[in-house]
Amino acid sequence: MAEKLVSVIITVYNIKEYFKDCIESVINQTYSDIEIILVDDGATDGSEVMCDEYAARDERIRVIHKENGGLMSAWSTGVREATGHYVMFIDGDDWVDTDMIECLLEFAEPCGGATEIISSNYVIEKKNEKRKVSNVMPFGVYVRSELREVRTKLLGEENRPVIMSRCMKLITRDLILNNMKYLNYDIRMAEDVNIMLPCLLDVDRLVIHDGFFYHYRTIGTSMAHGYDERLLDNIRQDYDTFSGIMKDKGVSNGKEQMDREYVRLLFFVMKNLLRADIPGVTGRVREIFDTEPIRGIIKNTPVTVSEKSNKLLYFGMKHPIAPVVLLIRVIIRSFDRVTAGAFL
Repeated sequence: MAEKLVSVIITVYNIKEYFKDCIESVINQTYSDIEIILVDDGATDGSEVMCDEYAARDERIRVIHKENGGLMSAWSTGVREATGHYVMFIDGDDWVDTDMIECLLEFAEPCGGATEIISSNYVIEKKNEKRKVSNVMPFGVYVRSELREVRTKLLGEENRPVIMSRCMKLITRDLILNNMKYLNYDIRMAEDVNIMLPCLLDVDRLVIHDGFFYHYRTIGTSMAHGYDERLLDNIRQDYDTFSGIMKDKGVSNGKEQMDREYVRLLFFVMKNLLRADIPGVTGRVREIFDTEPIRGIIKNTPVTVSEKSNKLLYFGMKHPIAPVVLLIRVIIRSFDRVTAGAFL
């Protein structure tokens, strides 16, 4: 196959019910001279067969069948096999507007010499609800001093300036390849930050597009009621991995960013505990949030919190005593029943 300007990498794992929407939104792009790489990450529900069927119909499609290794393993395999100057990632249960690639390419650097990230926005697609999510940074092209400013606040902010998902973007393939050495395949939380952080710290040219081309499908509405014991360890891995990237890239305020990010990630631990139907919740909250080093980080790293339910979580993290925890738990669980649990 001749090299293409854009390689679209679609990760596929047991999403047969949704895969048609995804693949056909790519096949029918108005910019059609693309390479499409389907990475079957050990699917067993028939979606792996659909990959081969679509490849037989469209010569632009290549299929990679591999043992299950997780999302990071799947998309990174696709990057290594891609030939395009740019890559675009789509998860197999999502879909995109058919003019996405054409619209993003309008803002690509004509000479192609600089590394680039061209980022759009996305739409959360629930069964009976749609919600738009935008980059905080306004529409425009960012280079040199503007990028240096952005790099001082990539993490730890209440609202990140750039959506840290690898999806909804065109990204120079070489930029990703040069930063895949930082991937920690054990991470199971904030996986995309693991690659987008070093890429954003290295990129020459960042374009923020105001389009909402990417549709992120949320599957299921029921909330888990068990505490995930791995969550705290995952957050520690995130902290260590992302701190290492910041240090290696020479980010002057990297530690301050990461301390704030750590506090914000701890919100997920607190939320998970308060939702859980397990005995001894108050004791577990105190065990985590009233001992070092977590207590010290929360005390010495103030973060801005504006959302009401997060304010409750933050107060409980700072004051993890039984009466406070029990009251917040009742409020949060009542709030969940009304909002289906989406508040972080």
